[in-house]
Amino acid sequence: MVYYFTMAISSILIYEPIDSFRDKANYWKEYAHFYEQYWGGPTSPLGVWFGNEYEAFRESLSKHLGMDKEEIEDCYFMKDKEGKYYVAPMYSKSNSSHSENIIPLDWFLLFSEEDRKSLYTHWGFNAVHYDTRIETALGRVDQAMQILSGSFENNEGNKLKSLFADNLTIMTHSLSDLQTWFSGFDPSGFIVLNYGDICSFIHPSTLKNEKSVGEMWEILNLLSKNQLEEASSALRILFQKWEEIRAKASGDVDKSILQ
Repeated sequence: MVYYFTMAISSILIYEPIDSFRDKANYWKEYAHFYEQYWGGPTSPLGVWFGNEYEAFRESLSKHLGMDKEEIEDCYFMKDKEGKYYVAPMYSKSNSSHSENIIPLDWFLLFSEEDRKSLYTHWGFNAVHYDTRIETALGRVDQAMQILSGSFENNEGNKLKSLFADNLTIMTHSLSDLQTWFSGFDPSGFIVLNYGDICSFIHPSTLKNEKSVGEMWEILNLLSKNQLEEASSALRILFQKWEEIRAKASGDVDKSILQ
């Protein structure tokens, strides 16, 4: 198979309740209502603009709001089951994080497999994303960090092999960073993990069975039971899977960081 992309982006995007934006709340409400009337549904990072669609939309929106096009700010938005709006301003550095050619394994611990959503994109492949409440994600981060901390405390000798221990240490630090980041947002908001272009580097026949979220939680379950060899083996298999995806996405198919 020939791959034509040299970079695939996955992302985490944070959506907050529309009223959390205070002086911008009315603007985002007007934006969301007009967008839904114009397109017939909410925005999505999975969406695609064709031709001059985006400029035509902004032209109509600027007239509706009585603003110059240069003053228009865009956002992604979603609604919960009760119809309440949540907004993620586009191009904001504070509410998003991106990863090239791979998904950091600690990101999977923010979710459960019940949070999984999938759809077919304009390109024909099955797109995958997960979403959950910020409050729920923070609870999962705390649970994961407790398991990792307990594993280190219970194995102060040589039971945790060097490479395995190093990976768990890095994961602990990454989870701590996520915890600090998410704590700055309204806990009733949502966190969305979007596989993005990475989906195109996972074979369609296996993408529906791509369950790294469940695999990460099974690794932590093994750690909680002090089944270190089983946990180490499962983590290595998961690393290998994502290294192969990274290699395909980056065009570096002949190299691997795992020996």
